[in-house]
Amino acid sequence: MKAAQRVFFFLVMAVVLAAASPAYASDIQSEVLHFVNVERVAAGLQPVALDSSMNSGAAIRAMEVQVNFAHQRPDGSDVKSVMNGNCGWFGENLAVSQVQDAQRIVKAWMGSPTHRANILNRHYVRMGVDCKKGADGHYYWSQIFAD
Repeated sequence: MKAAQRVFFFLVMAVVLAAASPAYASDIQSEVLHFVNVERVAAGLQPVALDSSMNSGAAIRAMEVQVNFAHQRPDGSDVKSVMNGNCGWFGENLAVSQVQDAQRIVKAWMGSPTHRANILNRHYVRMGVDCKKGADGHYYWSQIFAD
């Protein structure tokens, strides 16, 4: 009986730990937010907040970069226009991956000096992020920051 209780205990603990893990967060945006804020806090910065209007802008950009992978919108306008003038400081990180993995994508961004600078910019207090699977099977990521 004690062996069965121990097995049950370990199964319950595994479920509790898995549910608390960011890998099981409710959505990809929450996962990216978690990993970004881990990096920001480790660097002595305030965490950023997820902003639903910025998530919408990031979703637009994640679709647009499937057409034109650049820090410019397909119609030629400035990428900041996705915010409708709703910010002063603005930054964007883009990526393409074969898997939808928030931890990997934040790690990749942190490995790039320009992407890292955006994540660790002290002026940013809001973030939006989205990831869309393209017709080619790749995942297109857009992360935007604003003050």
